[in-house]
Amino acid sequence: MKINNEVRAAAVKFGSEALVLCDWIDTTNIVFIGGRGVAKSTVILARRSERCVRLMPGAPVAIVANTYSNLIDNIMPAVQNGWKLNGLIEGVHYVKGKRPPAEWSKRCSVIVDDYRHVYSFWNGSVLFLGSLDNPSLLAGKSVAHLLFDEAKFASDSRAARVMPILRGDAITYGRCHLYGGVTITTDMPDVTEGEFDWFFRYASEMNPERIIKTIQAAGELNKYRMKLIRENRNPTPDVRKLARIERKIDYYTEGLLKLRKGQTFFMNISSFVNIDILTLDYAKRLYNAALEHHEFLKSVLGMRPGVRQDARFYVLFGERHKYTDGTISREAAFNCSQLRYLDPSRPLEGGMDFGNMLSFVIAQPDGQYYRIHKNLYELPPNSIRELADQFLTFFEKHQEKVLYLYYDRAGNNYQRQNEDQAGKIKAAIEKDGEGRRTGWSVVLMSRKQGTIRQEAEFNFMHELMGGKNKRLPLLMVDALNCTEMISSIELAKAEVKYRGDVKIVAKVKKSEKLEPKKLPRLSTNLSDAFKYLMMRRSWLTAAKAENAAGSGADSMAEEWARKNLITDM
Repeated sequence: MKINNEVRAAAVKFGSEALVLCDWIDTTNIVFIGGRGVAKSTVILARRSERCVRLMPGAPVAIVANTYSNLIDNIMPAVQNGWKLNGLIEGVHYVKGKRPPAEWSKRCSVIVDDYRHVYSFWNGSVLFLGSLDNPSLLAGKSVAHLLFDEAKFASDSRAARVMPILRGDAITYGRCHLYGGVTITTDMPDVTEGEFDWFFRYASEMNPERIIKTIQAAGELNKYRMKLIRENRNPTPDVRKLARIERKIDYYTEGLLKLRKGQTFFMNISSFVNIDILTLDYAKRLYNAALEHHEFLKSVLGMRPGVRQDARFYVLFGERHKYTDGTISREAAFNCSQLRYLDPSRPLEGGMDFGNMLSFVIAQPDGQYYRIHKNLYELPPNSIRELADQFLTFFEKHQEKVLYLYYDRAGNNYQRQNEDQAGKIKAAIEKDGEGRRTGWSVVLMSRKQGTIRQEAEFNFMHELMGGKNKRLPLLMVDALNCTEMISSIELAKAEVKYRGDVKIVAKVKKSEKLEPKKLPRLSTNLSDAFKYLMMRRSWLTAAKAENAAGSGADSMAEEWARKNLITDM
């Protein structure tokens, strides 16, 4: 790129497009999920904290990490390096862990008694250090801006305990667009490995149109600043032209303040945005040697991970079982008439789990295929009535109003007292909330069903999803309308257990204890509804017949454990 000689005296610094965007946008809240090597601490945290110091002189700010040792040993050295790149020198512009000069302290808006965990700046601003493993460090503090690194290690409840310190002095600092905001940086969390994703809620708070306008305004401001530099470099600067440019700069500066204030920017980027500095060899080394494939997708490419394929309970479930052309629009359907492969003249089949989340999957045979068309669910405190209403609304236009329902045997409990849940969902579908007949007839298919053990499910699903048993249909799932069920299946983990002397593969059920809002995608509930739908007597018999000469559940568990390097438990 050719650089105009008139602007060579201006500072020229490298920054990836993503980081330049972050500087230009600079909204009150920024959530930055980035892969390895994208300079989250050196650039994002350093620049945001420096702007807090410069724009809110005397203000208290805080930075929090998962552990204090990580904050001191890894994060803050990188942040200090970022400050140095921007012209802040330790001992001149700031001091750490000790009492600052008296004139600095006088400019501070809060009283600080203990400086051991504090950075103090020349203009009176202070940066408090805090961590999740030592919450007392921030006890009683009140800050104008909060920086939060390694956020994926903070549980929802622990993060919620940190946020109340974000109050500060609105009268003094309320006009600054950074007041009351957060800067959150982390790499992609893996909730299946005990990490947390509470900060994803900020994504829904972002206003894309407002962000675009902010970028456009920042671009105009940058253009006028360049014009100002060029004009000042002229041997005889035009005073009137300089005045016009400065008025434009003031206009866009004030406009940006209004555009940024109260807004949120959420960004997820891969390590490749910084590939010019990292080099392609760096990425190749990580892929070929340093990182397992699953970890590479998460930590380098920034992809939300699922359970590793070889550690899944439904180990053979894959892309060949999904289809994305279930609707003409290639978007989720609003009602059954939009489902391309649904035959309205034939009955429906459903599977249901009556767990802590009511889970319902609806399907229909289609020649050699068996298609799962839709999943429905209701979270507590909603009940069967709400779930039935969902079904009635979505399938209102279905002509053959017959539903064959398969479900957990627990749904038959209290049948004699007419309090069984299977009977309740049947009644709720056949009659609406006002007691009027809907025209639907529900046939309960699991009235005498026995217990389905997890090793039996593992064996059956292996046979079904393998697609080689001619006595079983080919499974197909609508990826547009069954997103939660697919997620439930793909995130279901397997573990090896013993039943007596027999080794079995079991489904890990811990996810069903998650908070309600996380259940649809992360719990095994919908996979259980799918299980009850598929594991009917005729198909179980077909699977057993094919494997009659096989070695049974024990050897299948042995093989699975051997492939996954799992020792006896």
